Amino acid sequence: MEPEPLVYPSRNGYPYNPGVPDRQLWAIGMIVVQWSMTEFIVDQQIRQLMGDDEESVKQYAKRRNFQQRIDFWQSQIELKLQDPLRSEAMTYITRMQNLNAQRDEVIHRAWGGGMQGGSWSAENYPTTDGALLRKPNDKFKTKSADARATLAWRMTFSRLRKLARDMATLNRDLFMCFF
Repeated sequence: MEPEPLVYPSRNGYPYNPGVPDRQLWAIGMIVVQWSMTEFIVDQQIRQLMGDDEESVKQYAKRRNFQQRIDFWQSQIELKLQDPLRSEAMTYITRMQNLNAQRDEVIHRAWGGGMQGGSWSAENYPTTDGALLRKPNDKFKTKSADARATLAWRMTFSRLRKLARDMATLNRDLFMCFF
């Protein structure tokens, strides 16, 4: 794997400075950018499969969330593609659903608990990765009154970067398959 970038733009100018180091913010941004490309490729493929079918276009316009669009795409694949392309496309749908669940964890959860080296005091404490804050319905047991019990230390910089790379690989594969 490539080494991490040497410099990240500072976020110190923002009124609220979350407890997430610059390297993690960079990786979260890469996840957002990669996923937006995934959604774009899927949309383009759906439109290509629909062609001039006005009824399909009307049905697609009613789809609001990504899962509904994926379901619609799957039905278009099943109707309009032939094997082996149909089988290959179906594997991409499975990969996409798995990555979407991980993306949701990153994008739709609160972050905190990390530290950017040198950002909290004159002393230069080391950078520590931020963590996802648990949701009220998350199952966890603790006898501790420590506030860190509400953190889920699953999304390190390395894991975030791997998720962004997995999305980039999916995007490459989708692009190579359909365009």
